[in-house]
Amino acid sequence: MEEIIIIGGGPLGLYASTLASLHNLKGILFEGSQSFGGQLDSLYPEKDIIDLPGIGRIRAKDYVRDLVNQTMSNPNHLDLHLSEEVKEINPIEGGYKVTTSKGDYETKFILITTGMGKFSPRKINLPNEDQFSNLLYSVNGLEKFHSKRVCVLGGGDSAVDIANMLSHVCSEVNIVHRRNDFRAQQNSVDELKNNRVRVFKPYLIKSLNGEGDTLKSITISHLEVERDETLNVDYVIVQYGNITSPSAFPLKSNKQGIEVSTTFETSLPNVYAIGNCVYYDGKVKNLTCGFGEAVIAITKIDQKLNPTKNIPIHF
Repeated sequence: MEEIIIIGGGPLGLYASTLASLHNLKGILFEGSQSFGGQLDSLYPEKDIIDLPGIGRIRAKDYVRDLVNQTMSNPNHLDLHLSEEVKEINPIEGGYKVTTSKGDYETKFILITTGMGKFSPRKINLPNEDQFSNLLYSVNGLEKFHSKRVCVLGGGDSAVDIANMLSHVCSEVNIVHRRNDFRAQQNSVDELKNNRVRVFKPYLIKSLNGEGDTLKSITISHLEVERDETLNVDYVIVQYGNITSPSAFPLKSNKQGIEVSTTFETSLPNVYAIGNCVYYDGKVKNLTCGFGEAVIAITKIDQKLNPTKNIPIHF
C-alpha cells in the first residue's frame, strides 16, 4: 500500500510531489494527459508568468520543465505516471483503492490537485468554426507566427498576454473584445498600446471567411453602433476561457469547488485537495496560494502518518 497518491500533474501536483519526497513519503502521482503542467502546458505554454516570488518572468512551459526537474532531482521521488487517468476512489480497510485507466492501486492518503478538472476551450459557436486549420485555441511555439497577421479573440489575462507576446514576432496583431473594459491586469492592458496591438472593443465576431480549411479574414460587428469591420488574418487565436467538467469523486462540494478544512482535508478522511479544485472562505485562485496549500496538506499528511516524527519547518 502506498503512503500517498497525488491526482493531477499540474504545477501544484508537481510541487506537492517534491514536498512529499522531501518528507520521505512513498507514493505515485497520476496525470491523465500525455504531459505534465495542466493548462500551463496545454493552453498557455508560451505565456509569461510574472507573479511568482523571486522570478521576474518565465515562460509557462519552461516553468513546468523546472517543476518536473525539481521533483525528479530527488533520489526518492514519487513515481510519476503520465496518460493514466484516475477514474474512482473507494474506501478500503486502512485507506483507499484508486482505480485508474490502467489498474488498481491502494494508498493510505490521497491528495487531489486536479485544478479545474477536465477542460476544453470555449468556442466561438459559429457554424464553420471547425473547418479551419489556422483557427487556434492555444499557442504552442512562436515560429509559425513570424511576420504573420494574427487576431486574438478575448479580453482576459490570457488573451492580452498572448497579444503582447505575439506583437514581438508578428507583422500585425489585433485583439477583439466584446466588452468596453478588459478583464486583464492593467499593466498588461497598457502594454497593448506600447506594443502597437490594434484593439477592437466592444466588438463581437460575426463571421469566419475562408477557402477550404484556410481562414482568410473575419468580420466583426460593433455592439453599440452599426459598424462592421473585416480583418485579414493568417491566424486567429480564440481565448474565451474553458469549459470544465466537475469532479467525479464522491466529495462534498459546492458550485465553487470541493469543500475543505483549514488543513485541506475533504469530506472523506485522509483525502486532501488543494488548488483551483477547492473552495473555502477567502480562497484566491493563484499559483502561489496553491503552493502554500500544498505545504500545509503534505505536512499534515506526514504528521498523521508519523505522529511521533519531528517534522522540520524548513528543508
